[in-house]
Amino acid sequence: MYIEGVLLGMVGVGERLGAVELQARKDVMKGERTSIESLFSYGERRKQFELEADVRRWRTKVRVKILLKPPEEALSVLKSWREGIKIEIPKLGSLTTLADITKKRGEKTSLNGILASTARRTPFFAEESVSAGESVLCYLEILP
Repeated sequence: MYIEGVLLGMVGVGERLGAVELQARKDVMKGERTSIESLFSYGERRKQFELEADVRRWRTKVRVKILLKPPEEALSVLKSWREGIKIEIPKLGSLTTLADITKKRGEKTSLNGILASTARRTPFFAEESVSAGESVLCYLEILP
């Protein structure tokens, strides 16, 4: 998907691991405490994405960034201007943990697969508000 390849490639500082688009199941206000498990339904957390790098259980450090999906106007700008554009994407929250799975590049997994249940329940404070049903992007990167 174009948005994952270009837009999210601009966001992280670590090696890109993958990305998946999910729908929030509840309203979360800026500053409110939430978690991946409470923000996304079980079905959403099981959506598959392809790994872009190898991961090793309990050895690979992973950062999950939850980003608000940019408006359609931003996407049309990106399609016509591929260089020289800086787009700020509001971040809902993030967490850093160790991978709970060993898989090779190209294999498929999900947030439920790569994150331990304790990581999915780890609370974070929302940096932006999100509404129930709103699409958000979960971007995963490997940290050194």
